[in-house]
Amino acid sequence: MPNPAARLAICSAWMLALSVGSIGLFACAAEDRKAAEPSIAIVGATLVHPERDGERAVAPDSTLIIIGNRIHAVGRTGTIAVPAGSTIIDGRGKWVVPGLVDAHVHFFQSGNLYTRPDAADFNAWMPYAKEVERNKARLPATFKVWLASGVTTVVDIGGPFWNFDMRDSAQRTKAAPRVVVAGPLISTIDDPPLDLGDPPIIKITSADEARALVRRELARKPDYIKVWFIYRFAGDLGAQEAIVKATGDEAHAAGVPLAVHATQLATAKAALRAGADYLVHSVDDAPVDEEFLQLAKARRIVYCPTLFVHEGYQYALSNRWKPTAAELRLADPQILAVMDDLNRMPREVIPARVASAMADPPPVRVPEAAMRNLRVVWDAGIPVAMGTDAGNIGTLHGPSVFREMALMQEAGLTPLEVLRSATVNGARAARREMDIGMIAPGRLADLVIVDDDPLRDPGNLSHIHRVIKDGTVFDPGELM
Repeated sequence: MPNPAARLAICSAWMLALSVGSIGLFACAAEDRKAAEPSIAIVGATLVHPERDGERAVAPDSTLIIIGNRIHAVGRTGTIAVPAGSTIIDGRGKWVVPGLVDAHVHFFQSGNLYTRPDAADFNAWMPYAKEVERNKARLPATFKVWLASGVTTVVDIGGPFWNFDMRDSAQRTKAAPRVVVAGPLISTIDDPPLDLGDPPIIKITSADEARALVRRELARKPDYIKVWFIYRFAGDLGAQEAIVKATGDEAHAAGVPLAVHATQLATAKAALRAGADYLVHSVDDAPVDEEFLQLAKARRIVYCPTLFVHEGYQYALSNRWKPTAAELRLADPQILAVMDDLNRMPREVIPARVASAMADPPPVRVPEAAMRNLRVVWDAGIPVAMGTDAGNIGTLHGPSVFREMALMQEAGLTPLEVLRSATVNGARAARREMDIGMIAPGRLADLVIVDDDPLRDPGNLSHIHRVIKDGTVFDPGELM
């Protein structure tokens, strides 16, 4: 009979053998599962890596292998094996970029004339309640519009409590982008025209009210808590900053980041002092100063300029909105059909403000400070994410990303920087930077294949051949 030490040695040897065998079995099982998953090979394409600089951003004549819903391998064509039975996509003459991210959208708004009665009240022609129900019914079509536009992830940065149901619906729908959401905007002012019983904006007057509302939202597992920080220069900014801080403290205690709408330099700096993680608009009333830049860098925030939304309102509410070629191809046809309703409705139902703009159209422009500040913020090393504020009047879901990127280039970003803002930095805004935003093994297979070089002109991102989301290939024409 072996002594205890010998018995221990024998048992240890058996356990080691069993462990090694188990590891081998598990490894084989994992490989078998991987082999059983569908695979896709994009062969001969030019891959664009927006996280890299200069020539390193471009990898010509490359092959990319997808297995299941993740990128499996990337390399020079001919240097990596294509799994047997793979679906082959001929990438010759094509460019592949990471799936785009729109870091600022609102699904509770449709983008048409009737979606913001607080800005232009058309209730006499189209009741807002009917507009909201129609918008909800169109959600499956809206999801498809995003994918057809190459956008595989969106950040809905605030809406009614039904926003959470919308996120659940997107998760169950194959032809839908990934959706990150905030619930109702916690506001320092009221907005009654939008309140139909489940308001997208809720006014609070104290820190205790703010904390209570955050707790209500936390029950629905938001990806962000959002503050609508509107300061009319008539109240105590310090008191309002304290409310924002209480909101952020409650959110951060639950591990949820704080997004803030703050378009004035004073409120933006107050938001940063109060703990903002994400500024969802440009500072558009003044040049950003060194204090702002240092606060932003210390907070490690993401900054989203939302430039085109200014033009969208101005064009639409003066009856000068015209669809771009990309919008004609990719936008929801039912939304396009009502964008010129001002030509059909009786004059007496047109709001006075709109009638005045139609009679004497003002210049259409993005605030000059917003354009200047974009380049300053970028050069300071603060991550800038592309976001459209889609859903607002004149800013359509989906193809408005191409208008936004054109303005970002006009503001001084290079095409590569624009693409980085719409991928790498967008992934950071979506809090998914380890999964999306780059082309690399292990990343989710969210990709866009385009027919023309996006580093020559970001507008070429609208020339979409195929969209891949979660390993599923979509033809934009079939989505529409």
